[in-house]
Amino acid sequence: MSRTEPFIIYRSSRMGRSRLLVAAVVLCTLNYCFQCVSSLSFNTAPVFSSKLNGETSYSPAALTANGESIAENDVTDRLDQDRSPNELSAWSGTAGDTALRQVQFLAARVSESTETSVEKHDGDSMLSSLAARVVERIPGSPSSKRRSNKGVFDNSQYNQYKKGNEAPVNTPQRKNTRSKVSSNSKRNEQVWAALSNLEQDMQLLDNLAGQKPQLTALELIMLSASVTAASSSPWIMGGKLTEVLPPTAAAFSAAIGIGAEYVGRVAVADGKEVAAATIICASEAEGFLANAERAKAITPLCVGLSATATTLSLLVPVLLNNTPASSILNEFYLACPLVSVLSAAVAALALQDTKVFCNQATSVGNRRFAKSGLVGRTWKSTSEQITGKTNNVRIKWRSFIFSVLPAPILGALVPGATLATKSVIVTALAAAQVAYTLAEAEFCLARATDAVAIKARSAAVCDTYANQGARSAAILPFTSALSGLCAAATAAIVELPFLETLSASGTVASLTGEMAIVGVLPLFSTLFAAAASVSKARCEVDAEAAVQAASTLALEYSSNEDEDPILRPFRGVAELIRLVSTSTLEPYQRFYRRFRFSMSRSWNKFKNIFRLFSRRKRGGSDETSNASDSGEEGPVPALA
Repeated sequence: MSRTEPFIIYRSSRMGRSRLLVAAVVLCTLNYCFQCVSSLSFNTAPVFSSKLNGETSYSPAALTANGESIAENDVTDRLDQDRSPNELSAWSGTAGDTALRQVQFLAARVSESTETSVEKHDGDSMLSSLAARVVERIPGSPSSKRRSNKGVFDNSQYNQYKKGNEAPVNTPQRKNTRSKVSSNSKRNEQVWAALSNLEQDMQLLDNLAGQKPQLTALELIMLSASVTAASSSPWIMGGKLTEVLPPTAAAFSAAIGIGAEYVGRVAVADGKEVAAATIICASEAEGFLANAERAKAITPLCVGLSATATTLSLLVPVLLNNTPASSILNEFYLACPLVSVLSAAVAALALQDTKVFCNQATSVGNRRFAKSGLVGRTWKSTSEQITGKTNNVRIKWRSFIFSVLPAPILGALVPGATLATKSVIVTALAAAQVAYTLAEAEFCLARATDAVAIKARSAAVCDTYANQGARSAAILPFTSALSGLCAAATAAIVELPFLETLSASGTVASLTGEMAIVGVLPLFSTLFAAAASVSKARCEVDAEAAVQAASTLALEYSSNEDEDPILRPFRGVAELIRLVSTSTLEPYQRFYRRFRFSMSRSWNKFKNIFRLFSRRKRGGSDETSNASDSGEEGPVPALA
């Protein structure tokens, strides 16, 4: 038989043909292995040792993941010295018979199983797993001694025998992994619970709309009248209106359903348009916030430069004390203050740009989504807006001037100080000014970031309600189609000849059957129209919710400053500090409460015990006094 490539056994079906194929694959693989063994030289270790003392033993050489044999040097040398060519040929014949029996056994095992499922353990190939199973069935092998009582090969045990340094199954690392998996599963359960609650909240409006009747009194009366007229048409005027009233009633119900579809579709379109406007507004706010971030990016660099200049201003006098050239000392003293003051000026300009972009990011969309009564508060004409721009430019240059002048002026006004001391003072003041500028920029940026996040969240909520409305409106075309189908089917049924036969019979049963036939489809059309009205109401509710969610983008117009939704950084920092202190002190407070409770219990027990002993002592003294009193009053006993 020719040599074959190593096979990869996968999940086979339950058919007998696949089982026979698996057995054939195993046979070919083992034949390939035995041919390789027979062609080995005496310098390599065989997979199986010869029969020694009438017992077949398994070689210490282990099978690798690729089906190759790797022998240990010491054991191989010992086996090579004791082996002869005759023993090797005899062993080959015996191994062939043994392999045939093992293949038959594997075929029986495959035929008994309902599904062949092979699992990979630690990267072992399938050829290694099959060879391990064959070795396990050979009498006297170490693997056969480690078989379980059920006769099923344990691949993990074989891997431990093969590698020799296999870690145990229940290792601390695996336990830690299981604990991490359990914690992650709990966290995932909490997340899914929160998502389910969110889904329930989103469907709350739809459920409320479905619980109330959505058909008006006029629509309900007209639909009921149409169904009644359609069903009673066979006995009205002798059945002359049978071909007119049922199709008309079904068409009327279909018209009401189609009208509900129109109203629902319009509401969904309104919600979608509002959601698109909110998304555009949120995108614009994100753009302004990105510009503010870009403008603020230079400020930390200015802080670093000013801090470095302050440090160098302290080192310059020390380095220049022993310098012979005294003409350049003044220039070195002025270098650090100049760098620090320029950093303060650049930081001030960056702060003004950051404020402008932050204000734009915060105020974008306020006029678009605010109510008409609130817009008039800060309404500005074109001339007022131009004047405001001029004031903004003036404020920018004013801040630049005030950021450059204070530090040199204050340093020059220090009395009795040397030039080195004044340079250190000027540099430090400018560095402090840059740090304050950075803090103010972060303050403005924090408020703008929170405002943009609220806008994005409002836009997301608005878009969610709009999508919920679209989801409710998805059924409307289907209900309209069903109503139209009922109308068309009614018009076709009244033209059939068997209705005339039923009408001509004149019996009560035939009349009842004719009324049921011509009235059932208009009834279904009415039900479809009622269902469309419920879906229409849901669409309207979701559209209104989208509009109300869009109105929350007008963050600036808050009647009460305490209810301002935008973040206040100082208040937020105080709240975070309070939470940290509360969470930190909570264990100590719990311990103090437990300690106080235990002390109170111990004190109560001590008081109870003390009262008990005092009562017993008091009772004993009372009995003694009573006995003495009774001895004085009683008769005197006679002496013996």
